[in-house]
Amino acid sequence: MSVGRVLVSCQLDFRGREPAREILEGADLEVVLRPGTRGSADESTRERLEGMDAIIAGGEHLNADTVVEGSPLKIIARNGVGYDAVDVPFCTGRGIVLTTTPGTLQDAVADHTMALLLAAVRHIAAGDRAVKAGEYDVPYGEDLGSMTLGLVGCGQIGSEVVRRALAFKMRVLVADPNLSADRVAELGAVAVTLDELVAQADAVTLHLPLTEATANLVDADLIGRMKAGSVLVNTARGGVVDEPALIEALKSGHLAAAGLDVQANEPAQGVSLDLVRLENVVAMPHCGSKTISARERMSIMAAESIVDLFQGRAPRGTINTDVLEKLGLK
Repeated sequence: MSVGRVLVSCQLDFRGREPAREILEGADLEVVLRPGTRGSADESTRERLEGMDAIIAGGEHLNADTVVEGSPLKIIARNGVGYDAVDVPFCTGRGIVLTTTPGTLQDAVADHTMALLLAAVRHIAAGDRAVKAGEYDVPYGEDLGSMTLGLVGCGQIGSEVVRRALAFKMRVLVADPNLSADRVAELGAVAVTLDELVAQADAVTLHLPLTEATANLVDADLIGRMKAGSVLVNTARGGVVDEPALIEALKSGHLAAAGLDVQANEPAQGVSLDLVRLENVVAMPHCGSKTISARERMSIMAAESIVDLFQGRAPRGTINTDVLEKLGLK
């Protein structure tokens, strides 16, 4: 008899391997695979969560509307590093542990950031459309080595972006109040203020979580202070950017282009859809971590977090550590 039921709302099978399932079932946990989708309706999430003791979660909302009173849910193991869809105070109040999977996806997202930057600067999407339409030209691009890149936020993902940008011979600036100038220098970049960054950077990439403090951080004022003709790349969260302001800047030509893996509304709708339909926007469906290697590592860490909790150990990557203290776990 299993010691608990685990809802898995994301993929577990990678090239015929299911290491996360093996970890869970090896700990006598029952795996219930009920895939969800980004932006799943709350009603669907409530139904899938019924009777579950744990969840390896994708992008569904997890809050008082989806985790009903009396639910046996003990842990939410987010399959990723963002958790803006999870009501952390609610979970803490209910004694539900929330974990993420740091250290599993930085290479994938950093690669994706550089891909979007190159696509925007070298007109990859426009060139593809032109060739398929029987045309054979694109506007001039630029060498990355002649450009200055500015990173807003520089955690694990940002640090990998710095390493890749330096390999492209870019000058790199970093604005991150949580990182010392010495640490930035160790990475090979220069620590600056946000104002200094947007004034100097030919391309700006975003690497910070969506919080009350960062919501619409990239607003009309900040965009207006970016260099004319510069590029914005966002692989963080769509809500960090004021999308109407970005649309105006892209239409006016103040910004040359944008590479967006994320939108404020996902799947893109309303203003977000207006944004991604612009010709000078390269858009992707929030898939920065969608490589086989990264997703396999993510699923393994999420599974290990659940097993740790059920076996009386403090899971790695716990966000609301107050719950662990109340459970007497270290």
